[in-house]
Amino acid sequence: METIEQQIADLKSQLTGDLFSDIETQQKIYELKKQLNPAIEHAPEQDDDDGCLYCGS
Repeated sequence: METIEQQIADLKSQLTGDLFSDIETQQKIYELKKQLNPAIEHAPEQDDDDGCLYCGS
């Protein structure tokens, strides 16, 4: 069974760079990241990766 980190890495490898094409994959990544660090939902600056999915929206 894959770890959450492995699942995130696999999903990131599928990103195309096209915002509209990647939105579903980005959402899956964000949901997995919330499992690892639930605080990012209310404090996105705590996400040490590339920021939360909803920043700037």
